[in-house]
Parts: sequence; C-alpha cells; structure tokens
Amino acid sequence: MKTKITLSIVGGFNILVSLVMAFTITKMAPTMLNTEVQEAIRMVEIMHYGLFPAILIIGLICILCRNSSLETAKKILLSYIIGTSILMLMFFSVFSNEPLMNFSFELVIPDIIVYIISIIGFIKAK
Repeated sequence: MKTKITLSIVGGFNILVSLVMAFTITKMAPTMLNTEVQEAIRMVEIMHYGLFPAILIIGLICILCRNSSLETAKKILLSYIIGTSILMLMFFSVFSNEPLMNFSFELVIPDIIVYIISIIGFIKAK
C-alpha cells in the first residue's frame, strides 16, 4: 500500500474529526456524559475546544507530508500508531469503566478502522 494513500486517509479522517469537534461540540457534549450537571458538560466542551487543534495538527501533518520519502512517511505512520495505541488503551480501560462517561464501542469504530488502516499501511508500505 502506498504511504501516500495511507497518510491521506489518516490525515483526512483527523481533519474531519477536528472540524466536527470544533463546530458540533456544544450539541454533542450533553450526550457524552451520564449527567446533566452543567459544569461537567461545560468542562467537556472546553476540553474539546483545546483538543481539536491537536487533532487538526495530526491531520495536517499527515496530509502535508504524504509526498515525503518512504522512510519519513513510515516514521509519521509509526508515530500515529503509537499515539493511537495509547488512545485505544484509554478508550477501553478508562473511558469504558467511567460511570460519568457515556462511552460505547460503537462510538470509536471509525477510529478503529483508521487505526487498522494505518497499521496495514505501515506494514505494507511502498
């Protein structure tokens, strides 16, 4: 699999997720928690406003570096795989066990798909 394709998929997904975070978090935040406490909902909003630029940066790095050398592209993919492995660990060890969070496996299926694509793209890099 060409690293250009993998980086385009990973980058496009992360840019899309960051924009969804930026523009829909006010509506999404109440559904993310098992509480109606306004301070908790507001904290989720604020955290996502801080998180969306980081996700945007990941997407932009992938998109802007998709024409780089094979060695560089593999390093970018490896960085994404390591970071996403930690994220998956947090999803399934912390978020899934937190009663305050309204977390389910179905919510992260797109993340898992892109994670698998990044692993396959890294292993079969051309």
